[in-house]
Amino acid sequence: MLTQYRIYFDHHARRVVRPEWGYALYAVLLEHAPPAFAEYLHQSPVTPISQFLYEDGGGNPVWVVNLLGNACEDALSDYLDRVRTVTLNREQVILRVSHKERRFIPDVETLLSASYSYSNFNSNSNFNSGKKSGVRTLRFLTPTAFKSREQYRNFPDSRLILQSLIKKWNGCVSDCPIEDEDGQGVETMADGLLFRRFRIQDSVYVLKRNEIPGFIGEISVENHLNRFQRPLADALLTFSNFAGIGIKTALGMGGIELF
Repeated sequence: MLTQYRIYFDHHARRVVRPEWGYALYAVLLEHAPPAFAEYLHQSPVTPISQFLYEDGGGNPVWVVNLLGNACEDALSDYLDRVRTVTLNREQVILRVSHKERRFIPDVETLLSASYSYSNFNSNSNFNSGKKSGVRTLRFLTPTAFKSREQYRNFPDSRLILQSLIKKWNGCVSDCPIEDEDGQGVETMADGLLFRRFRIQDSVYVLKRNEIPGFIGEISVENHLNRFQRPLADALLTFSNFAGIGIKTALGMGGIELF
C-alpha cells in the first residue's frame, strides 16, 4: 500500500544539492511511467507520489520516493528497482546510484496496528512496531509550507499539519477514509498534539523563478489525546513519513523523517 524507496547517490563534490532538483526528479519519474499513468495522476484527488532530495550527514544526495497506493507502485517500482543513474539535463548533473533501500507498509491494518509508535524499518521488510512513546520528532528536510485562504503559511501549526495529512490520507487510502465533516475532529486532535521543542528556520523553495516561503528543521510533538483519537493521530504522523507534509510534496517540498 505504501512503499518508500531511499536511493543513495555518490557524493557530488562539484555541486550543492538543491531541494528544487525535486521538480526535475518528478519529471524523470513521469518520463519512465506508462503513458496512462499521467491521466491517472490528473484524475486523482491528491497526487499519489511524494518525493524529495536532500543531503545526508556525509554530503551524499539521497532521493526519497514514496509511492502511495498500488497503482503508483505498479507504474514506477520497476524503474526505481533498476535505475542506476539519473540525469538532470537543465542542472547539467548526472547522479550515480551507490545503493538503495526499499521499505513498505502492506495494508491499512499494519499501519493502524503500529499507530502508537513509529519505529525503524528493516530494508525490504514489512513495518515493525517498536517501543511505545507519546513523543515524536518531525524532521523537515526540505522547505515545507501550507496554503490557507489562498495565502502561503510558512510556520508549523498542528491544525495545518493534520489537515494536510487527512487530505492526503483520504486521497490515497480510500478503503479507510477519515471522516470529519464539521472539522471538529481536527480541532480536537490539534489541541491534543503539543509542540514541545522547536528548532526551525525559514527556507524557500524556488519553483519556476518564484520563491515559495517555507521552513526546515525539527519539531518534537507530544500526544496528549485519549481514546480513539490518540492512535488515529499517531497513525497520521506515521503516514506523514510517506506522504510528506504541506503543499507540493510531489515536487520536492515537505519531505520529512519521523522518529
